[in-house]
Amino acid sequence: MAQSALLAGPPGAPVEVEADRVIYTWQPPVIRLEGHVVARRAGGLLRAGSATLDRTHGILKLEGGVLGIQGRQVFLADAAVVDLNSNSAEMTNAVLFLKARPPNPDAPRAGPNSLIVHAKSGRQLENGNYLAEKVTLTPCDCIGEPDYELIADTAEIDEDRAHLRGVDLRLLGAKLPLFPLSLPLTNRQSGLLGPQFGFGAPVGFAYAQPIFLTMGPSADVTIAPGIFTGGHAHGQDPGDRSIKGPRLNLEGRYAPWTGTAGFLALETFYDLDQHDSSTGRGYGGVRGVARLGHRTESGANTFAIQGIAASDVMVLRDQSAVSIENTYDLFTSDVGFWRARGPVTVGADATLIQDMRVIAPPDRKLLSGEAAGATMQRLPALFTQVAPIPFGPATFSLEASGVQFARFGHPTDVEVRTGFGPTDHGTPVLDPLGFDGSRPNALRFDLSPRLTLSGGSRLPVDLRLMAGGRIDAWVMEGSSVNDRARAYALLGGRAALPLERQYGSALHRIEPAVEIRALSKQLAAGGPPIGDLTDGGGASFSSAPDAAQQGLPPCNPATAQCPGGAVAGVPAVRRPYDEIDFAAPVTGAVEATASVSQSLWTRVGRTPVRLLRFDLLQDALFWADGAKARLGEGSAVATVQLGPAAISGAVRYDWALHDVSAYSAGLVVRDARGDDLHTSLNMLRGSSSERLRAGIDELFSAARFAATPTALTGGANAGVGLPLPHNLRLNYDVNYTPGDVPATFANWVHVAVVSLDTPCRCAGLRLTVSAPFHDGHLLRTPDFSLLIDLKSLGSFATF
Repeated sequence: MAQSALLAGPPGAPVEVEADRVIYTWQPPVIRLEGHVVARRAGGLLRAGSATLDRTHGILKLEGGVLGIQGRQVFLADAAVVDLNSNSAEMTNAVLFLKARPPNPDAPRAGPNSLIVHAKSGRQLENGNYLAEKVTLTPCDCIGEPDYELIADTAEIDEDRAHLRGVDLRLLGAKLPLFPLSLPLTNRQSGLLGPQFGFGAPVGFAYAQPIFLTMGPSADVTIAPGIFTGGHAHGQDPGDRSIKGPRLNLEGRYAPWTGTAGFLALETFYDLDQHDSSTGRGYGGVRGVARLGHRTESGANTFAIQGIAASDVMVLRDQSAVSIENTYDLFTSDVGFWRARGPVTVGADATLIQDMRVIAPPDRKLLSGEAAGATMQRLPALFTQVAPIPFGPATFSLEASGVQFARFGHPTDVEVRTGFGPTDHGTPVLDPLGFDGSRPNALRFDLSPRLTLSGGSRLPVDLRLMAGGRIDAWVMEGSSVNDRARAYALLGGRAALPLERQYGSALHRIEPAVEIRALSKQLAAGGPPIGDLTDGGGASFSSAPDAAQQGLPPCNPATAQCPGGAVAGVPAVRRPYDEIDFAAPVTGAVEATASVSQSLWTRVGRTPVRLLRFDLLQDALFWADGAKARLGEGSAVATVQLGPAAISGAVRYDWALHDVSAYSAGLVVRDARGDDLHTSLNMLRGSSSERLRAGIDELFSAARFAATPTALTGGANAGVGLPLPHNLRLNYDVNYTPGDVPATFANWVHVAVVSLDTPCRCAGLRLTVSAPFHDGHLLRTPDFSLLIDLKSLGSFATF
């Protein structure tokens, strides 16, 4: 039967009603609608199996299963009573789906949900809000049971918030009472974020309450005031420190247009324990860390900034007991612009450096004091790079740059007299040099072309040849006697013979290889070499490739007591300016590596799986002017995959030392569910005969450092990951550091982590407990942190 239609409602706000059958009755004056009832008004839609319309009072009663759509709200109910005059409605046994985006009227249940509400009764208010009573709601859009639910006496839902009263949280089978909540229903809502709690030395109990503020559609700010209560120790040395006082973290984020985004973060606190240090802490107790990131991409052009800056060298170490950043010697902030067209990139950048090395006393300020500004900065650098361009079987590449090194401050008196600054590792020359041994401001130019030739696929041998060179020049400000220019050639080649053989479903691959690199002796003019690995140390330069005096062992600057006697060390004026770019040795060198790599492969389905790997590698110095030919270090690396178990091991042997210089081993057993058992051991001997150092042309063993090898140091770890009831998981690790560890430092650390792994991925929990021990004695109160992350509960996420 064709649908019949009629109009109802007050003047100016008509309601269009359709049904398969419309029956008019006069006593009482009621219209009955049967079959596919549809009512529409102002973008709202109601559907039901049957309905009754009282036109006199403007009441529409729907039955037989009701579906409604209003904005982003989709609701289902057993029955509904709609007052057409007041624009309100009451529903029985209703379920409300708040959609993430406006629903499709032809498929209203499709699409993700921001909130699902079950209510015993509810009504739509005149202002369009939805008020429900005796409700159970969750933002978990799951097929099965939700990860958590909120149970409330009432819930009033407007366009972007759900205001709850009489609230309980049902999580992990437990029911926890909560305070009234205003639940954000969109991704960006101003308000309180979850409070952040932690506990442990040296901060004691740590608390912060983040406040999230939207600043328009493309920017927001988080303000987090808080407090550190402090630990029990009151010393100034690492491992015996306490900080306490109010804290304030600020973070702003922005993305004003496509291709541009960035952030600025500031972590500050006022340290009431500042007087525990003989030099004070921070600036009147005010300490902090700033972080900055920005990136703009527009076609071939890119502009980027990334950096970190601190008020003093201990500020991060004091706040974060375990952090990779705590081990950094340098904090760098980089800003750069570059343009890439085809293989050619041109650009400019600058690097600002903070020297984070800890000296005694440790609370060194970075923005004032004698050493402030003494660290060399790269200000600025211009560069060009040509990516490998093919010319038949050959490829050509090029790098060129010009870098200005400058200070914001002045070198210390000690560095001028001895060539060693207050944070230099190694042994200072205690007697005056007789000249200015500090680094002057300098301008460096580099040009480095490369040509690589491949033997092609027709040869049975994988053959690659390389030729190139480098030209660089140093212009020293106010010290022309130290200006320097040099040039040298570089030749190299690698030959490998890959062999394969099939054994049933397994493939065995073996590849012996030899690689040789040769550096010519340099053509040079001007002052002494800068950054030469063979520098024999002392006031004047001398090349000593078999006993380079780099001053690697830690020594007492006051007494020059070093293992094996005092080391002369290299004055700052001859060391590399940016601490990483060592120059190729003036001796020239011919060096080689020989290796054999083996592996055994099979397939699991279509995925290749390596069952076994065994690699051998040996390096050797064939020639360097003034050095004896010698073997360097030999190494062996092996891994075995046996079903769920993976075993690995590596060992390096120093032929000059006649001893092992490093070894490691590990075992991991993991099942398909992700449960695992793991253990590892890593040991390294410091100052072994050949040390890899960074540099554009530096080879692996041209120089042998005159440093007494230390004992093997390192650590061991063992742990297990196991499932717990209620989708919880336990990870337990114990870390051991052998050797002579100071009594204030832990040589055993036990770490337990309980985490929640939910199938719906809308709830997360992590409890971490770390207990430091020294020889069986607990050093201090264990550190712990508790994180509970509940999706959409912006005001109750972390505690």
